[in-house]
Amino acid sequence: MHYLITKYFEGEITAEERKLLFSMIRTDAKVRKDFSSVQNLYALSSWLPKENDELDAVDKLAGFKQAHCRKKHNPVPFMRHVAGYAAAICLTILSTWIVLDNRQSPEEHIAYEEFSIPSGQRAMVKLHDGTTVWLNARSTLRYPNRFTSGERKVELDGEAFFEVEHDEQKPFVVSTEKLDIKVLGTKFNVFAYKGRNEFNTALLEGSVKIYEREDEAKALFMNPNECVELKDNKLVKRPMGNTDFLLWKEGIYAFDDVPFEEIIKKLELYYDIGITVSNSKLMKYKFSGKFRQRDGVESALRTLRKVYYFTYMKDEENNSIIIR
Repeated sequence: MHYLITKYFEGEITAEERKLLFSMIRTDAKVRKDFSSVQNLYALSSWLPKENDELDAVDKLAGFKQAHCRKKHNPVPFMRHVAGYAAAICLTILSTWIVLDNRQSPEEHIAYEEFSIPSGQRAMVKLHDGTTVWLNARSTLRYPNRFTSGERKVELDGEAFFEVEHDEQKPFVVSTEKLDIKVLGTKFNVFAYKGRNEFNTALLEGSVKIYEREDEAKALFMNPNECVELKDNKLVKRPMGNTDFLLWKEGIYAFDDVPFEEIIKKLELYYDIGITVSNSKLMKYKFSGKFRQRDGVESALRTLRKVYYFTYMKDEENNSIIIR
């Protein structure tokens, strides 16, 4: 059965073999678990950043796949390698099976992949239709392992930059807590964390429409170099202007004449830490600056205080910072 799983993800499986595999997935918990594990491996291989210091890791994953083919009767050591590597890159990966009615065809079983990015990290996901998605810190993307309906729908909680592969027959839909965004092929950024009032979209190429899930007829259309924000439950459109805020894809957080209070909220969000500001004068100022995501929240604060000096104290036990 491990041989069939490998053939499935390599795209070499026959129709009869596929039917057998999905029948086993539906009835055998062990086969279902093995399938999900290998699925995670192939997903990891597709969205690892193509930076020089990580190319070796991609080669290792390819080696793991080969080892899996050779040791199909003993997959345990193979899966330990995969689990160890996933932990090393600090990304949480969950695969959930939707078990359909037994009367349906085994091929209609669809696996959902869910990627959750921890604080202070970012990652790239390559979807099965060729679409590329960059995910910012504390963001989650959920999508099926194959798009079968008349649209390609994904669910986003957080911030993401999409480069959507064009498919005129299947529109691409990003579903968020507040609004949905539909496109055919385009490049755009979405900020939509659950539980937060802020929602915005920035469009670089193509066109998109934004609408409430139950009322697509009242959609707002966007053109390139436009931003849309949700203010007082109304969508407001404006020119994009400076695009430095998109540098987060490259691991850089940039603020251009942004109020201190807004910056603090973003730092709390991206690094999952509580920040209290006791110096009320700071709230009157606006700051500009850039810093690397990987350097952490304290590095950002040290950069900001070069403009208007302040002091801060970090409480490790309570995961909080006090700014004076």
